[in-house]
Amino acid sequence: MAKRRAESDLPRTVEEFDRWYAQRPERWEFIAGVPVMMVPGANNRTIIKGNVFRPLASRLAGKPCRPLGDGPEVKSHQLSAIPVVVTCSPVEGRAGHITDPAVIVEMLSPSSERDDTGRKWQGYCLIPSLRHYLAVAQDKRFVTVHTRTGPDSFEERFYLGGTIDLPAIGAQLSLDEIYEGVTFEAEPADD
Repeated sequence: MAKRRAESDLPRTVEEFDRWYAQRPERWEFIAGVPVMMVPGANNRTIIKGNVFRPLASRLAGKPCRPLGDGPEVKSHQLSAIPVVVTCSPVEGRAGHITDPAVIVEMLSPSSERDDTGRKWQGYCLIPSLRHYLAVAQDKRFVTVHTRTGPDSFEERFYLGGTIDLPAIGAQLSLDEIYEGVTFEAEPADD
């Protein structure tokens, strides 16, 4: 029988998590003070991630803001996560994190939706530089966008179609672009 790891062995702060994570071969995030191992994503997630990154990279070429599609960690209170980000500050090439994202995009899955729209969002909204947070469903056409309206406030909008305006970075994304090439499972028929 496997022994359960003592809770005192697990990191409780972002700093402890960084040291703990450096000793792990797997990818982990730290959400609301709890380490969570990242599992490989579904193909829809990978397609959507590319569909978000490509148009942002094209539209922001030659401008001060730059999208980063995979790899940099975003850290906040009790949070270390690996979303798609857009930063408008110079990028330190050797660093593995972004301290001032302007846009954060998370691809939702059934296993991560509660964290991405709840506990992660609670950490992200504390980042002063954050202007837009997009939570993109991968099992249907549905995007939730939080846009900062003041130092301590955000407006939430839901998109089933159309175009999402991201004025903080001077770009737009259409749902047709986001979901290009994505196939959804058929809904069960009502009897």
